[in-house]
Amino acid sequence: MSPPPAESGYSLVWSDDFSEAAGSLPNQSKWNIVSQGPNLGNQEVQNYTKSTSNCSLSGSGVLQITPQHNNGQWTSARLEGKEAFNCPDGHRMLLQAELRTGTHPADQQAGIWPAFWALGNDIRNGKNVNWPQCGEWDIMENAHGADFSLATLHYGHGGDHLSKGSQRQTFQVESFHTWAIKVNRGPSNWQDETLEWYLDGNKFFQIKGSEIGDGELWGRVAHKSFFPIVNVAVGSNFPGGGQPDDKTTTGLGSGLQVKYVACYKSN
Repeated sequence: MSPPPAESGYSLVWSDDFSEAAGSLPNQSKWNIVSQGPNLGNQEVQNYTKSTSNCSLSGSGVLQITPQHNNGQWTSARLEGKEAFNCPDGHRMLLQAELRTGTHPADQQAGIWPAFWALGNDIRNGKNVNWPQCGEWDIMENAHGADFSLATLHYGHGGDHLSKGSQRQTFQVESFHTWAIKVNRGPSNWQDETLEWYLDGNKFFQIKGSEIGDGELWGRVAHKSFFPIVNVAVGSNFPGGGQPDDKTTTGLGSGLQVKYVACYKSN
């Protein structure tokens, strides 16, 4: 088992270490396990299911999201946290997970698109706020078995889509890594507040409020509540993206393994 680690200066406010019995679904008091068809606008082809063939626990503290291909149809899993979290004024907040992407060779993962990300809770809390206005944090986003992730912030006014993102952040795909986003509201004005992305404790990307340049937009992406998501899509518009092909392999080697997801707030 891998319980979420203590973080100096922070208190753990929510977590899941996926410690339930082998073969069971994740704790549905903490997660919505999505059942829906593909987002065709993202070139996806999978159906998300609640089947344990797509989403189950290892029995040793690991969530396993496993794409499958049967009778010409791809299936996979998407988990959305039931709780949402915001960073209070004057504080810092971390949303963090330890995970491993698929270990099959890249030429066997065409179209496979794992991610750890978060959406602004206003998209689902009855406020009738759509994407991208709700805000989106892409904390770890990877595809096709490649050895890099892109950190991205999506936001906008109404249907106008704006985004800011990092350069490619490389990592060793065979290993577990800790990915996190920090909301830093310590500064006394919103222009100096930051969103910061981390890989294994090292900051690799940052956006300041002044770079957004609009207090209302910044408030939506840094002051509002967000809920965590882990999923593996099949079919992708990620850079270098595309569709699964006849070499794309099903199973956990094309999936996502997650030891924990946690939220911390500064003391």
